[in-house]
Amino acid sequence: MTQPPLQRDRLALELTNVTLSVQRAQSAAEALRVAAGGLEALGFDVAVVEASEERFRLRYLSSRPELARLRQALAPHLTGFTSGPGDGLGTVAATDQALFLDALPEATRAWAAARGAPPTLLEDASAHLRRRAVVTSLTSGRETWGGVIVMHDDLQPDDRPLLSLFSLQVGNWLRVVEGLERLDRRTAELELVHALAVSSIRSNVDALCRSALETVCRTSGSDAGALHRFERGSGEYVLVGDALGYHGALADQYRRFMLPADGVPAPMVKRVEALGPSGAELARVGFHHSAVVPLRLEDASVGLLSLFRREDRPFSDSELRSAEILGLQMASLLERQRLYLESQRLYADLKASYDELERAQVELVRHERLAALGELAAVMAHEVRNPLGVIFNSLTTLKRLLRPSGDAEMLLSMVGEEAERLNRIVADLLDFARPYELVKKPIALEPFVASAIEAATQALPATAPVTVVQHFERELPPFPLDAHLMRQALINLIVNAGQAMPRGGVVTVSARIEPRALTPWLVLEVRDEGLGLSARATEKLFQPFFTTKATGTGLGLAVVKRIVDSHGGEVRAAPGPERGTVFTIRLPGGTEREGATTPPRASPGTRQR
Repeated sequence: MTQPPLQRDRLALELTNVTLSVQRAQSAAEALRVAAGGLEALGFDVAVVEASEERFRLRYLSSRPELARLRQALAPHLTGFTSGPGDGLGTVAATDQALFLDALPEATRAWAAARGAPPTLLEDASAHLRRRAVVTSLTSGRETWGGVIVMHDDLQPDDRPLLSLFSLQVGNWLRVVEGLERLDRRTAELELVHALAVSSIRSNVDALCRSALETVCRTSGSDAGALHRFERGSGEYVLVGDALGYHGALADQYRRFMLPADGVPAPMVKRVEALGPSGAELARVGFHHSAVVPLRLEDASVGLLSLFRREDRPFSDSELRSAEILGLQMASLLERQRLYLESQRLYADLKASYDELERAQVELVRHERLAALGELAAVMAHEVRNPLGVIFNSLTTLKRLLRPSGDAEMLLSMVGEEAERLNRIVADLLDFARPYELVKKPIALEPFVASAIEAATQALPATAPVTVVQHFERELPPFPLDAHLMRQALINLIVNAGQAMPRGGVVTVSARIEPRALTPWLVLEVRDEGLGLSARATEKLFQPFFTTKATGTGLGLAVVKRIVDSHGGEVRAAPGPERGTVFTIRLPGGTEREGATTPPRASPGTRQR
């Protein structure tokens, strides 16, 4: 496509206007875009080349479709190329002298051929490039930023001074905005270092690490990144929070991973294709370069910082060093969190040990009290039951000899009742103090519960309108327990429930099997319809000698707890869903049981008076 001739009478003024626009740019990328766009508006094709570490890199090429296709074809040869014969880039960069090219296509074809470009590409270069070009350097003081290649069919050697002046002004402003960008990055780095240094161990570490990762990506020119914490126990690297800049299967694949024993001994910069299987996926989603920074403290691995860049430009030494410095602060944060969590775990273990010791001491005191109570009960059984036997025999003889009536009969009956109550107290005390030796055998649960209900019903006053209901949700298999002791405990609970309803009511006894961990547990519930218990009474309910009844001994429920404890189970009292109290006994299976639970069926229920 033929270009219109240059308007040289207005060229200096137009270039000055472009320069003023460039000087309003706030970043190097914006300055380059404005400068190239201004030249294109004047009819030029433009290429901007950056020089860094003695290598050149194409930063901009005019968006004319033919040039876009040419750039795509030349892409493998335009990344980090060195100056070669015929291009003059090295000479321009070294001398700051503008170079006039009268045959740009031929010079480009020679440059591409020297780098092994295919013949078809060489023909495209000849067909779509302008005939002439001026190559100027972008400099600021003594430093060379790169160069500008201005292409136009109507260019003349006399245009070099004006274009050189334009490049000099653009170069100066590039240095200014790059200095501001470096200052902004340094400020961000210092703010991050301060935030991480003063952060509390109770801070939201994931949020801090996310903010740190965003800062590292911004200051290093990365498009994506991830921070992994090293788990010493498993040897795995675990993603902290979420990855930045990529997601989906790629992020899920590397939420947890392991590395060889030596891990990543030093920071490394690689093209993503060299990272192994993950590199292909990274390249597929558009990344070209990676930087991996190991996070270490005192030669111990703490984590891993991974950075990725879509631009086809490798990470520089300064960018890698900046990531190392910030990574060290992130490593310190992760290590502080690990030590804090470790101290919390040790504190929890220590507290659990103290709690266990306290429970053992309480249990020891309780056993000592029970031993003393057992000795006392033995003495009482001997010292009290002998006089009681005399009293019972005397009452029987008096009633036979005197055949009393009226007040005398009433008084003798009262003596007999009180003597019987005293005998029950001694019996309860002996039951409570007696050491239990369990004989656990699998027993059928329905007959066992029915037997306890029958015995408890006989112990209730005949005048009390109490109904006892037996309920099973399903047919239960045999369960291992000491039938004699547990029958006594269940009788005590049923009698206690009946006594809590002086005006009558329904006592419901239910049984079921609950899985807990690997062991099945038997759950027995006794529910009454009484007035319920106060919070204070519930707390002390199973303590010896605590009772809410006027004539109670306070040992019935204490015996229940001793029996349940001896089985390794637990007993609780709680308010009923509507009224009354629910006593719940839970017993572990302990041994393998034969049989299996059958499907649910309707339970006929056993009703007794």
